[in-house]
Amino acid sequence: MSFLRSLFFSVLLVFFISFSAKSQQNLHQLIVVSGGAFSNPNDFVSLSAYYPTTTFQNNFGEILTQAVQHAVVDGERLYVTATDSLIVFDLNNYQKLSAIPISGPRKMLVDGDFLYVSIQYPEIQDFVRVYNKHSLELISVITQISGEAAGMINYDGKIFVAVPGDWTSLVGKLAILNASNGSFIEEINLEGLGIGIHDLFIYNGNVVTVNRSPWGSVSGILTFFNPISKQVDHYTFPYTFGKGIAVHNNILYLVMNNGIGSIDLNTRLVVNPSIVSDPGSANFVYFADVVYDDISNLFYATTTDYFSFGAGHVFNLSGVQIANFTAGISPEALALDFRNVSGLNAQDKNLVSVYPNPVQERINLRNESSDAILEIQITSISGKNVFQKTFTNSVENEDIVVSELSNGVYILVVSFENGKKSRVKFVKQ
Repeated sequence: MSFLRSLFFSVLLVFFISFSAKSQQNLHQLIVVSGGAFSNPNDFVSLSAYYPTTTFQNNFGEILTQAVQHAVVDGERLYVTATDSLIVFDLNNYQKLSAIPISGPRKMLVDGDFLYVSIQYPEIQDFVRVYNKHSLELISVITQISGEAAGMINYDGKIFVAVPGDWTSLVGKLAILNASNGSFIEEINLEGLGIGIHDLFIYNGNVVTVNRSPWGSVSGILTFFNPISKQVDHYTFPYTFGKGIAVHNNILYLVMNNGIGSIDLNTRLVVNPSIVSDPGSANFVYFADVVYDDISNLFYATTTDYFSFGAGHVFNLSGVQIANFTAGISPEALALDFRNVSGLNAQDKNLVSVYPNPVQERINLRNESSDAILEIQITSISGKNVFQKTFTNSVENEDIVVSELSNGVYILVVSFENGKKSRVKFVKQ
């Protein structure tokens, strides 16, 4: 009995620790990547960061190609696939770290030190490629996958890959890789009911696939695959399916009948087919991408007609729009950055504090450490030094006038006598 009591309290402690850690986390920024108007060869991929707490938005980059496929945040790095390129940005200063050419990139999955990239047209083979996420060195090419690949997910030491094939394919497949080295294990044929397989989720030990409805279809299909028994179960719904957005608790959120709907994965029944209504598909206006913040229970979504405009929206679970943000034409990639950072490096975040943030006139810096400050610098996100001050005596507080700075994002760099540095990002409005 004492063993069971001890086990109960151990589990309870782990739960409260996990819950507390998550409850202290907040959405730091929303990354918005817009592909531009394909009809305009000079309308390139653009990137911006939207800060929900301040509603400030920072345009920070451009990729000299058209159309964006996916954006993924991994710690302090942002990975973007755009038509013929794989690009990595540093989310601390928004600088481009590296880029490599790649033909037909689609979706990405970061797992450990590996970056998996699924491949589509114009490629006709080698539909998953594995890179070192740090160097972008190509590690391996998965040659056994039979068709164009899409979404990927890691579960129980395996990488599951959606294989919809090309636009002529009449079946969907699910490829399985070894997560330890990316090697091919097998491919499961989901037959005709798996057509359009694209987005993958894990629920109750099953891989749940959202099979996007083919053009002209009036129904949508979810597939449940048990990796142990290999049992496949398909469920058909009288609604068209688009992007699978997220699974939270037992609810799957997805694009349904061109709006945002929900399905109970326990009962396999539609909960609400229209949390957010169709933005105007009759007039060729569609959701370009939707992501779900499961801490604040908000949808961040973009809409576009793909040739003349793009717009960003924030909806609550009642479908009410509570905010908006800027998006370019074809804003088809959104990514959530949940890092709970006051500074740029986790190990530095308790060394100094700054307020207010955002700031208009002057910012107050407080030394939270026992070490003396030697120098303070402010740099723009492009790396330009816009302010510098050195000290001969130890300071605990310092007021810095920033009213003459242009509006935007800056980095405050504090150097200490022991060689440590603290970097804090702030917004000038």
